[in-house]
Amino acid sequence: MFGWDDARFFLEIHRAGSLSAAGRKLRVNQSTVSRRLAALESALGARLFDRTPDGYLLTPAGEALLPRAERMEDEAIAAARDVAGGESRLVGTVRLTAPETFGSRFLTARLADFHQRYPDITLELVADNRAFSLSRREADVALRLDRPTQPLLVTRQVAEVGTTLYAAKAYLSTRGKPRSSDFTGHDLIGFDETFQPEAEVRWLAQRTRGARVVFKSNSPQSQLAAAEAGMGLALLPCYLAEPVPGLVQVLPVSEGVVRGLWLVLHRDLRQTARVRALTEFLTQLLRREHARLRGGSGV
Repeated sequence: MFGWDDARFFLEIHRAGSLSAAGRKLRVNQSTVSRRLAALESALGARLFDRTPDGYLLTPAGEALLPRAERMEDEAIAAARDVAGGESRLVGTVRLTAPETFGSRFLTARLADFHQRYPDITLELVADNRAFSLSRREADVALRLDRPTQPLLVTRQVAEVGTTLYAAKAYLSTRGKPRSSDFTGHDLIGFDETFQPEAEVRWLAQRTRGARVVFKSNSPQSQLAAAEAGMGLALLPCYLAEPVPGLVQVLPVSEGVVRGLWLVLHRDLRQTARVRALTEFLTQLLRREHARLRGGSGV
């Protein structure tokens, strides 16, 4: 008999590609995952995975089982949403995901007011640049810089986030401020190959021709530290750079990158009291902080 518990283990091994990674997601040890897989393969009388140097890959039998396991997952998630959607008490856990730097440097401290207002709600913040699936309940609420297009998601733009060039006062005093069309002779703090947001990467490539890249990082916080140290010009979110006394805005936000900030949740959770409390709190907070997030002219 192939049940939902079997399907959970099967799907996580398939998605993670290893027993250890699947165990971390399922919150069990690797040996438990190995035993469950062996028992499942024995019960079905078929090998479901090939063990390869690249990880666990589905066999033809595993490929045949995959759609059934995914249907079981969809049913289980839908049932969980139905139960959660009818919850009217302001208690329990709400899982929020947001971009890593935004979540850690801007949002976290401001969530203290939410805790004061709703002390019986446990708030989990996943500050990570990955797009966690709301349909699979990997998160209840998301703040994203790109509007999702998946069906069944409710989206609302709650702010704009401005990003533009900054540099240390000491750097500008010796190198001068670049003209918006000529960066010849200037040093640039850039992005490494793992940095995800394409808009910022494309902007730097198009707008800073002639500059010499002297430092790369996938972390805006590391780029901020490099700019503070006088290493060069850095494309930084205004909410991150403006509070730093030693940094100067080099170009106005209107010439930088402005992206919408979207609040996202699954439509089945709209009436869940604790989720609604969080989305209303975030909407009010981010609209109130819109000017800080978008940034001013600065120059």
